[in-house]
Amino acid sequence: MPSNAIVLPSPEKGWTLFADGSASAQGDSMAGLAGKRADVVVGLPAAAVSAFVVTLPDTDAELYESMVFAQLEKRGLANRNGATLYDFEKIDSGPEGNAFVVTVVPSLNDDLVLPNAAGYATAAGLRNHGESPCLVYREHGRLVLAVFIGHHPAHLQLLGSPQIGAAAAGEINLALLSLRGEPAFADREIGLLELAVSDVPEADLTGFQKSLTIPATHSGDPAAVRKSHTRDRLLPQAVIRARSRHRNFRRNTVIGIAALILYLVIGAWIVTNAKQTRERIESLESQIEIVQPDVERIQLAGQRWSQLEPAFDLAYFPVVQLSRLTSALPGSGVVVREFRTSGRAIRVRGQARDVQLANRLLEDLQGMDAFSAYSWSMPNPKMESNNTATFEIEGKSKNEAAE
Repeated sequence: MPSNAIVLPSPEKGWTLFADGSASAQGDSMAGLAGKRADVVVGLPAAAVSAFVVTLPDTDAELYESMVFAQLEKRGLANRNGATLYDFEKIDSGPEGNAFVVTVVPSLNDDLVLPNAAGYATAAGLRNHGESPCLVYREHGRLVLAVFIGHHPAHLQLLGSPQIGAAAAGEINLALLSLRGEPAFADREIGLLELAVSDVPEADLTGFQKSLTIPATHSGDPAAVRKSHTRDRLLPQAVIRARSRHRNFRRNTVIGIAALILYLVIGAWIVTNAKQTRERIESLESQIEIVQPDVERIQLAGQRWSQLEPAFDLAYFPVVQLSRLTSALPGSGVVVREFRTSGRAIRVRGQARDVQLANRLLEDLQGMDAFSAYSWSMPNPKMESNNTATFEIEGKSKNEAAE
Protein backbone atom coordinates (compact mmCIF):
# COMPACT_ATOMS: atom_id res chain seq x y z
CA MET A 1 0.00 0.00 0.00
CA PRO A 2 1.17 3.55 -0.64
CA SER A 3 2.60 5.34 2.34
CA ASN A 4 1.20 8.66 1.06
CA ALA A 5 -1.78 10.00 -0.77
CA ILE A 6 -0.96 10.37 -4.45
CA VAL A 7 -2.46 12.77 -6.96
CA LEU A 8 -2.14 11.75 -10.64
CA PRO A 9 -3.37 13.16 -13.95
CA SER A 10 -6.78 11.71 -14.84
CA PRO A 11 -7.21 9.80 -18.12
CA GLU A 12 -9.31 12.53 -19.73
CA LYS A 13 -9.02 15.76 -17.75
CA GLY A 14 -8.38 16.94 -14.23
CA TRP A 15 -6.72 15.01 -11.45
CA THR A 16 -7.39 11.91 -9.37
CA LEU A 17 -6.49 11.52 -5.71
CA PHE A 18 -5.44 8.03 -4.66
CA ALA A 19 -5.50 6.90 -1.04
CA ASP A 20 -4.74 3.39 0.19
CA GLY A 21 -4.02 2.37 -3.40
CA SER A 22 -7.39 3.28 -4.86
CA ALA A 23 -8.99 6.42 -6.29
CA SER A 24 -10.80 8.40 -3.60
CA ALA A 25 -11.59 11.74 -5.27
CA GLN A 26 -11.40 13.52 -8.60
CA GLY A 27 -11.38 17.18 -9.54
CA ASP A 28 -10.26 19.76 -12.05
CA SER A 29 -7.68 21.33 -9.69
CA MET A 30 -4.78 19.48 -8.12
CA ALA A 31 -4.58 22.06 -5.31
CA GLY A 32 -8.31 21.71 -4.67
CA LEU A 33 -7.98 17.93 -4.29
CA ALA A 34 -4.94 18.10 -2.00
CA GLY A 35 -6.27 20.96 0.15
CA LYS A 36 -4.05 21.53 3.17
CA ARG A 37 -2.84 17.93 3.37
CA ALA A 38 0.91 17.56 3.81
CA ASP A 39 1.14 13.88 2.79
CA VAL A 40 0.32 14.23 -0.89
CA VAL A 41 2.82 13.07 -3.52
CA VAL A 42 2.40 14.79 -6.88
CA GLY A 43 2.70 12.66 -10.01
CA LEU A 44 4.11 14.80 -12.82
CA PRO A 45 2.35 14.24 -16.16
CA ALA A 46 4.34 12.91 -19.10
CA ALA A 47 3.76 16.18 -20.96
CA ALA A 48 6.00 17.95 -18.43
CA VAL A 49 8.68 15.25 -18.15
CA SER A 50 11.42 13.78 -20.32
CA ALA A 51 13.38 10.63 -19.49
CA PHE A 52 16.42 9.02 -21.07
CA VAL A 53 19.32 6.69 -20.23
CA VAL A 54 22.94 7.82 -20.37
CA THR A 55 26.18 5.94 -19.75
CA LEU A 56 28.89 7.93 -17.97
CA PRO A 57 32.49 6.94 -17.21
CA ASP A 58 33.27 5.65 -13.75
CA THR A 59 34.46 8.61 -11.65
CA ASP A 60 33.86 10.39 -8.35
CA ALA A 61 30.20 10.49 -7.34
CA GLU A 62 30.38 14.28 -6.81
CA LEU A 63 31.09 14.81 -10.51
CA TYR A 64 28.05 13.02 -11.89
CA GLU A 65 25.65 15.91 -11.29
CA SER A 66 27.62 18.30 -13.50
CA MET A 67 28.10 15.55 -16.10
CA VAL A 68 24.35 14.88 -16.21
CA PHE A 69 23.62 18.60 -16.56
CA ALA A 70 26.04 18.71 -19.49
CA GLN A 71 23.96 15.95 -21.11
CA LEU A 72 20.83 18.08 -20.60
CA GLU A 73 22.45 21.01 -22.32
CA LYS A 74 23.62 18.76 -25.14
CA ARG A 75 20.04 17.52 -25.68
CA GLY A 76 18.52 21.02 -25.37
CA LEU A 77 16.62 20.19 -22.16
CA ALA A 78 18.37 22.68 -19.86
CA ASN A 79 16.35 25.81 -19.18
CA ARG A 80 18.41 28.98 -19.50
CA ASN A 81 16.80 30.62 -16.45
CA GLY A 82 18.12 27.85 -14.19
CA ALA A 83 14.65 26.50 -13.34
CA THR A 84 15.31 23.03 -14.77
CA LEU A 85 14.49 20.22 -12.37
CA TYR A 86 16.32 16.97 -13.03
CA ASP A 87 17.12 13.76 -11.25
CA PHE A 88 19.33 10.77 -12.02
CA GLU A 89 19.60 7.26 -10.60
CA LYS A 90 22.18 4.60 -11.26
CA ILE A 91 20.67 1.47 -12.77
CA ASP A 92 23.65 -0.52 -14.03
CA SER A 93 27.44 -0.62 -14.29
CA GLY A 94 29.70 -2.24 -16.84
CA PRO A 95 33.03 -1.97 -18.67
CA GLU A 96 31.95 1.21 -20.44
CA GLY A 97 30.88 2.94 -17.23
CA ASN A 98 27.75 3.47 -15.16
CA ALA A 99 24.26 3.74 -16.66
CA PHE A 100 21.88 6.34 -15.24
CA VAL A 101 18.19 6.97 -15.79
CA VAL A 102 17.78 10.74 -16.08
CA THR A 103 14.42 12.44 -15.45
CA VAL A 104 14.03 16.06 -16.56
CA VAL A 105 11.35 18.69 -15.94
CA PRO A 106 12.47 21.51 -18.28
CA SER A 107 9.80 23.97 -17.11
CA LEU A 108 7.17 23.49 -14.42
CA ASN A 109 3.82 25.22 -14.85
CA ASP A 110 2.39 27.06 -11.84
CA ASP A 111 -0.64 24.77 -11.73
CA LEU A 112 1.70 21.85 -10.97
CA VAL A 113 3.18 23.53 -7.89
CA LEU A 114 1.75 22.30 -4.59
CA PRO A 115 3.61 24.08 -1.74
CA ASN A 116 2.53 21.55 0.90
CA ALA A 117 3.42 18.50 -1.20
CA ALA A 118 5.21 15.63 0.50
CA GLY A 119 7.20 14.99 -2.66
CA TYR A 120 7.30 14.84 -6.44
CA ALA A 121 7.76 11.93 -8.85
CA THR A 122 6.80 11.07 -12.39
CA ALA A 123 3.24 9.85 -12.81
CA ALA A 124 4.58 6.86 -14.78
CA GLY A 125 6.93 5.96 -11.94
CA LEU A 126 4.00 5.93 -9.49
CA ARG A 127 1.90 3.55 -11.61
CA ASN A 128 2.08 -0.18 -11.06
CA HIS A 129 3.06 -1.91 -14.30
CA GLY A 130 3.68 -5.33 -12.79
CA GLU A 131 6.41 -7.22 -14.65
CA SER A 132 5.77 -5.52 -17.99
CA PRO A 133 8.67 -3.36 -19.20
CA CYS A 134 6.18 -1.30 -21.25
CA LEU A 135 3.05 0.48 -20.14
CA VAL A 136 0.55 2.39 -22.24
CA TYR A 137 -2.03 4.51 -20.42
CA ARG A 138 -4.06 7.64 -21.01
CA GLU A 139 -3.24 10.97 -19.40
CA HIS A 140 -5.23 14.19 -19.94
CA GLY A 141 -6.75 12.73 -23.09
CA ARG A 142 -3.46 11.58 -24.67
CA LEU A 143 -1.85 8.16 -24.84
CA VAL A 144 1.47 7.76 -23.02
CA LEU A 145 4.14 5.14 -23.66
CA ALA A 146 6.36 4.42 -20.66
CA VAL A 147 9.33 2.04 -20.98
CA PHE A 148 10.81 0.88 -17.69
CA ILE A 149 14.13 -0.45 -16.49
CA GLY A 150 13.10 -2.06 -13.26
CA HIS A 151 10.78 0.47 -11.64
CA HIS A 152 12.48 3.47 -13.27
CA PRO A 153 10.73 5.09 -16.27
CA ALA A 154 13.61 5.20 -18.77
CA HIS A 155 11.58 6.50 -21.72
CA LEU A 156 8.38 8.58 -21.79
CA GLN A 157 6.58 9.45 -25.01
CA LEU A 158 3.26 11.09 -25.81
CA LEU A 159 1.72 9.23 -28.77
CA GLY A 160 0.30 11.23 -31.61
CA SER A 161 -2.57 8.78 -32.13
CA PRO A 162 -5.50 9.70 -29.88
CA GLN A 163 -6.99 6.20 -29.79
CA ILE A 164 -5.81 2.65 -29.38
CA GLY A 165 -5.40 1.06 -32.79
CA ALA A 166 -2.96 0.15 -35.53
CA ALA A 167 -1.63 3.71 -35.81
CA ALA A 168 -0.73 3.82 -32.09
CA ALA A 169 0.91 0.40 -32.40
CA GLY A 170 3.03 1.67 -35.29
CA GLU A 171 4.30 4.59 -33.17
CA ILE A 172 5.15 2.21 -30.36
CA ASN A 173 7.02 -0.13 -32.73
CA LEU A 174 9.16 2.75 -34.00
CA ALA A 175 9.89 3.91 -30.43
CA LEU A 176 10.96 0.42 -29.34
CA LEU A 177 13.09 0.01 -32.44
CA SER A 178 14.96 3.24 -31.70
CA LEU A 179 15.47 2.22 -28.07
CA ARG A 180 17.11 -1.07 -29.11
CA GLY A 181 19.84 0.97 -30.72
CA GLU A 182 20.79 2.53 -27.36
CA PRO A 183 23.46 0.76 -25.26
CA ALA A 184 21.23 0.60 -22.17
CA PHE A 185 18.56 -1.41 -24.05
CA ALA A 186 20.84 -3.46 -26.30
CA ASP A 187 20.92 -6.41 -23.90
CA ARG A 188 17.47 -5.87 -22.40
CA GLU A 189 14.46 -7.67 -23.80
CA ILE A 190 11.31 -5.60 -24.10
CA GLY A 191 8.95 -8.55 -24.53
CA LEU A 192 5.61 -7.49 -23.07
CA LEU A 193 3.37 -4.44 -23.08
CA GLU A 194 0.54 -3.71 -20.66
CA LEU A 195 -2.32 -1.65 -22.01
CA ALA A 196 -4.01 0.18 -19.12
CA VAL A 197 -6.75 1.95 -21.09
CA SER A 198 -10.45 1.39 -20.48
CA ASP A 199 -13.33 1.41 -22.97
CA VAL A 200 -11.31 0.17 -25.97
CA PRO A 201 -13.49 -1.26 -28.76
CA GLU A 202 -12.76 -4.90 -29.47
CA ALA A 203 -11.86 -4.27 -33.10
CA ASP A 204 -9.41 -1.49 -32.20
CA LEU A 205 -7.82 -3.68 -29.51
CA THR A 206 -7.42 -6.55 -31.96
CA GLY A 207 -5.83 -4.30 -34.58
CA PHE A 208 -3.52 -2.84 -31.95
CA GLN A 209 -2.31 -6.23 -30.73
CA LYS A 210 -1.82 -7.55 -34.26
CA SER A 211 0.20 -4.50 -35.30
CA LEU A 212 2.55 -4.62 -32.29
CA THR A 213 5.88 -6.37 -32.59
CA ILE A 214 5.63 -7.57 -28.96
CA PRO A 215 2.76 -9.25 -27.06
CA ALA A 216 0.28 -6.97 -25.29
CA THR A 217 -2.08 -7.58 -22.38
CA HIS A 218 -5.13 -5.43 -21.72
CA SER A 219 -5.91 -4.69 -18.08
CA GLY A 220 -8.95 -2.62 -19.01
CA ASP A 221 -8.46 -0.11 -16.19
CA PRO A 222 -5.84 2.58 -15.61
CA ALA A 223 -2.83 1.13 -13.87
CA ALA A 224 -3.14 1.15 -10.09
CA VAL A 225 -0.63 3.17 -8.11
CA ARG A 226 2.30 1.64 -6.29
CA LYS A 227 4.20 2.77 -3.21
CA SER A 228 5.35 6.34 -3.73
CA HIS A 229 8.99 6.86 -4.56
CA THR A 230 9.88 10.56 -4.45
CA ARG A 231 13.14 12.36 -5.17
CA ASP A 232 14.15 15.64 -3.53
CA ARG A 233 15.84 16.84 -6.71
CA LEU A 234 12.43 17.15 -8.38
CA LEU A 235 11.06 19.49 -5.71
CA PRO A 236 10.13 22.93 -7.08
CA GLN A 237 11.65 25.96 -5.37
CA ALA A 238 8.23 27.00 -4.09
CA VAL A 239 7.95 23.68 -2.22
CA ILE A 240 11.47 24.02 -0.81
CA ARG A 241 10.70 27.55 0.40
CA ALA A 242 7.41 26.41 1.94
CA ARG A 243 9.19 23.59 3.77
CA SER A 244 11.81 26.05 5.02
CA ARG A 245 9.11 28.38 6.32
CA HIS A 246 7.37 25.45 7.99
CA ARG A 247 10.60 24.31 9.65
CA ASN A 248 11.33 27.86 10.83
CA PHE A 249 7.79 28.23 12.16
CA ARG A 250 8.02 24.90 13.96
CA ARG A 251 11.46 25.78 15.36
CA ASN A 252 10.26 29.20 16.50
CA THR A 253 7.20 27.59 18.06
CA VAL A 254 9.36 25.12 19.98
CA ILE A 255 11.67 27.94 21.10
CA GLY A 256 8.67 30.03 22.13
CA ILE A 257 7.17 27.16 24.13
CA ALA A 258 10.54 26.47 25.78
CA ALA A 259 10.92 30.17 26.61
CA LEU A 260 7.39 30.24 28.04
CA ILE A 261 8.08 27.17 30.17
CA LEU A 262 11.35 28.73 31.38
CA TYR A 263 9.51 31.98 32.13
CA LEU A 264 6.85 30.10 34.11
CA VAL A 265 9.50 28.14 36.03
CA ILE A 266 11.45 31.31 36.86
CA GLY A 267 8.22 33.11 37.75
CA ALA A 268 7.14 30.26 40.02
CA TRP A 269 10.58 30.29 41.66
CA ILE A 270 10.42 34.06 42.19
CA VAL A 271 6.92 33.83 43.67
CA THR A 272 7.95 30.96 45.94
CA ASN A 273 11.14 32.72 46.99
CA ALA A 274 9.25 35.98 47.62
CA LYS A 275 6.71 34.10 49.72
CA GLN A 276 9.48 32.44 51.76
CA THR A 277 11.25 35.79 52.17
CA ARG A 278 8.04 37.43 53.31
CA GLU A 279 7.46 34.61 55.80
CA ARG A 280 11.01 35.04 57.15
CA ILE A 281 10.50 38.80 57.47
CA GLU A 282 7.23 38.27 59.32
CA SER A 283 8.95 35.74 61.57
CA LEU A 284 11.78 38.20 62.34
CA GLU A 285 9.29 40.95 63.00
CA SER A 286 7.48 38.67 65.43
CA GLN A 287 10.75 37.88 67.18
CA ILE A 288 11.60 41.60 67.34
CA GLU A 289 8.24 42.32 68.92
CA ILE A 290 8.94 39.61 71.49
CA VAL A 291 12.44 40.85 72.45
CA GLN A 292 11.69 44.58 72.07
CA PRO A 293 10.70 45.08 75.74
CA ASP A 294 13.92 43.39 76.89
CA VAL A 295 15.97 45.56 74.52
CA GLU A 296 14.33 48.70 75.86
CA ARG A 297 15.03 47.63 79.45
CA ILE A 298 18.68 46.94 78.57
CA GLN A 299 18.99 50.35 76.90
CA LEU A 300 17.41 52.06 79.91
CA ALA A 301 19.78 50.23 82.26
CA GLY A 302 22.71 51.33 80.09
CA GLN A 303 21.55 54.94 80.23
CA ARG A 304 21.20 54.77 84.00
CA TRP A 305 24.62 53.23 84.35
CA SER A 306 26.10 55.95 82.16
CA GLN A 307 24.60 58.49 84.52
CA LEU A 308 25.88 56.70 87.61
CA GLU A 309 29.28 55.67 86.24
CA PRO A 310 31.05 58.94 87.28
CA ALA A 311 30.12 58.24 90.86
CA PHE A 312 31.91 54.89 90.82
CA ASP A 313 34.81 55.34 88.42
CA LEU A 314 37.84 57.03 90.04
CA ALA A 315 38.81 58.57 86.71
CA TYR A 316 35.66 60.69 86.78
CA PHE A 317 36.30 62.23 90.21
CA PRO A 318 36.89 66.02 89.86
CA VAL A 319 39.91 66.05 92.17
CA VAL A 320 41.58 63.25 90.21
CA GLN A 321 40.84 64.96 86.88
CA LEU A 322 42.19 68.29 88.17
CA SER A 323 45.34 66.58 89.41
CA ARG A 324 45.91 64.99 86.01
CA LEU A 325 45.28 68.30 84.28
CA THR A 326 47.80 70.03 86.51
CA SER A 327 50.40 67.40 85.64
CA ALA A 328 49.90 68.17 81.98
CA LEU A 329 50.62 71.92 82.41
CA PRO A 330 54.02 73.16 81.26
CA GLY A 331 56.44 74.53 83.82
CA SER A 332 55.50 78.14 83.04
CA GLY A 333 53.58 80.26 80.60
CA VAL A 334 50.12 78.74 81.14
CA VAL A 335 47.61 79.71 83.86
CA VAL A 336 44.32 77.87 84.40
CA ARG A 337 41.54 80.32 85.25
CA GLU A 338 38.59 77.91 85.35
CA PHE A 339 38.13 74.12 85.60
CA ARG A 340 34.71 72.49 85.38
CA THR A 341 33.76 68.81 85.14
CA SER A 342 30.57 66.80 85.07
CA GLY A 343 32.38 63.49 84.97
CA ARG A 344 31.81 62.95 81.24
CA ALA A 345 32.62 66.51 80.16
CA ILE A 346 35.60 68.67 81.16
CA ARG A 347 36.01 72.37 80.41
CA VAL A 348 39.27 74.21 81.00
CA ARG A 349 39.65 78.00 80.54
CA GLY A 350 43.01 79.69 80.90
CA GLN A 351 45.59 82.08 79.57
CA ALA A 352 48.84 81.23 77.83
CA ARG A 353 51.87 83.31 77.03
CA ASP A 354 51.29 82.55 73.34
CA VAL A 355 49.16 80.38 71.09
CA GLN A 356 51.79 77.67 70.79
CA LEU A 357 51.64 76.93 74.51
CA ALA A 358 47.85 76.61 74.34
CA ASN A 359 48.13 74.16 71.46
CA ARG A 360 50.85 72.27 73.30
CA LEU A 361 48.55 71.86 76.30
CA LEU A 362 45.85 70.49 73.97
CA GLU A 363 48.30 68.00 72.46
CA ASP A 364 49.51 66.89 75.91
CA LEU A 365 45.92 66.26 77.03
CA GLN A 366 45.23 64.26 73.86
CA GLY A 367 48.34 62.17 74.43
CA MET A 368 47.75 61.32 78.12
CA ASP A 369 46.66 57.74 78.83
CA ALA A 370 44.73 59.04 81.84
CA PHE A 371 42.49 61.06 79.50
CA SER A 372 42.32 58.49 76.69
CA ALA A 373 38.58 58.12 77.31
CA TYR A 374 38.04 61.76 76.26
CA SER A 375 37.95 63.49 72.93
CA TRP A 376 39.61 66.91 73.20
CA SER A 377 38.92 70.02 71.12
CA MET A 378 39.81 73.72 71.31
CA PRO A 379 38.53 76.68 69.29
CA ASN A 380 41.11 79.18 68.07
CA PRO A 381 42.59 81.02 71.11
CA LYS A 382 41.79 84.74 71.52
CA MET A 383 44.73 87.14 71.46
CA GLU A 384 44.63 89.77 74.23
CA SER A 385 46.07 93.28 74.16
CA ASN A 386 49.08 92.20 76.15
CA ASN A 387 49.86 89.56 73.46
CA THR A 388 48.73 86.66 75.64
CA ALA A 389 46.25 84.06 74.38
CA THR A 390 43.01 83.17 76.14
CA PHE A 391 41.90 79.61 75.42
CA GLU A 392 39.09 77.18 76.20
CA ILE A 393 39.65 73.42 75.96
CA GLU A 394 36.76 70.97 76.12
CA GLY A 395 36.93 67.23 76.61
CA LYS A 396 33.98 64.89 76.03
CA SER A 397 33.70 61.22 76.82
CA LYS A 398 34.23 59.10 73.71
CA ASN A 399 31.64 56.60 74.90
CA GLU A 400 29.12 59.35 75.25
CA ALA A 401 29.82 60.56 71.71
CA ALA A 402 29.30 57.02 70.38
CA GLU A 403 26.02 56.70 72.21
